[in-house]
Order: sequence, then structure tokens, then C-alpha cells
Amino acid sequence: MPPESRSIFCARALLPDGWARDVRLSIAAGKFAGIERNAHAQAGDERVAVALPGIANVHSHGFQRGMAGLTEYRGPEADNFWSWRELMYRFVGRMTPEDLEAVTAQAYVEMLEGGFTRVGEFHYVHHDIDGKAYSDPAEMMARVVAAADASGIALTLLPVFYAHAGFGALPPAAGQRRFVHSIDSYARMIEALAKDAARADWNLGVAPHSLRAVTPDELAAVVALAPRGAPIRSASSPRLA
Repeated sequence: MPPESRSIFCARALLPDGWARDVRLSIAAGKFAGIERNAHAQAGDERVAVALPGIANVHSHGFQRGMAGLTEYRGPEADNFWSWRELMYRFVGRMTPEDLEAVTAQAYVEMLEGGFTRVGEFHYVHHDIDGKAYSDPAEMMARVVAAADASGIALTLLPVFYAHAGFGALPPAAGQRRFVHSIDSYARMIEALAKDAARADWNLGVAPHSLRAVTPDELAAVVALAPRGAPIRSASSPRLA
């Protein structure tokens, strides 16, 4: 954990109005408390050559970090996104909540090391391995929040609503059993998460998966469930406000 109060002297820093030299940043309780321009380094200051604002990873599925190396090889010509998805189903079909928290925390630490300071987590693994709901409907989302807390990354949590295997409200496939919600069950989960988010330092939104996995009527219902001012994003779109 960072010390409660510290200062960083930057030879150059990118500020809201552009580049500046000799910038001294004061930090208290993990947040910026002051910016001094044309400053002089003080005893005890950390010193860096260049300081840049952190950037956001606007589309993350943190649990997929554990798949690295399983699909990155040349296969038959028929290999494509759909064959990758089948492997993902097999992988996620074995993950426990503890597994998911550990893998997601690793992904978030690596994001921080790469300069990302906020993550938009499109999370769609909601249920137990057999597809049944956990006693706490927000169990898996709580694991994502715990991973963000442990790593120190800022979090925008976007629980994904997933209902169908394809256009025309096709019934979900066996590999999707951990993802699928009804509007009612999704609403209960969002309600539970909203209470937690109101007391914590992370943002909550809603994320209908796609037009192939959500009908127009379900899309309207999901959008209506979003807490006031919350982001509403499709899980197949990288854009995050």
C-alpha cells in the first residue's frame, strides 16, 4: 500500500493544459492533493523524468487472463472466433469464485504495471459451475471488486446481461449456462450491487451483451435497470464513458 502522504517531483509532466516542466505532485490518502508548477524538488521527494496520466482499459474480461497460451497457436484453417469460444467455455466451466478472483487480480496488477489505472470490467460469469445461481447473486461480481481492491486499480463494473445463444431468442447453449439471466434475476443482482457500490469507491453500470444475445424487449428492460447516471454499454462495444 502507498504511504498516506508523499510527493513526486517530475522533470516533465503532462497536465490538462499541456506539457509542463518541474512539476511537484502531492499525494494524500492515495489521491492527488496538489500540483505545483515551476517547483523545486524537496528532500524525500520521489523523482521521475516523465509523468503521464493513467489510462483506462475500457473493455476487460479479467478471467480470460488465465487462458493466455491456450489458444495462441496456429491451428486448422477452420479455427476462428467460434472455435476460440468453445475453448473459453471449457475453461470457464471449471473456474471457482476463488479462481476467478485470483486470475482477475493478476490481470489488474499487470494492467497497472502497463500504465492502466482504471478498468471497465464486462463481467458475464454469474453462476455456479452447474449453471445454478449462488446464494449471493452477486458472488462473482464481488470477486471482481475484491480483485480491484487488492490490486488498487479503479473499477467500473459492468455486469453483462446474456439471455440467448443467437438471433431470434435461440435458447442458450450448455457452455453458456454460467452466463444466462432472466430480467428478474438480473434485476436482483443489480439491486444488490447498487447497494454495495453506493458505499464503496467503484462505479456500477449495466451491459446488455449484444443484439444476438438480448431481444429488443430485454434490451429496453436492462437499460431501465441502470442506476441513475450509470454507464450503459454493450459488451460487444469497447466504448466506455
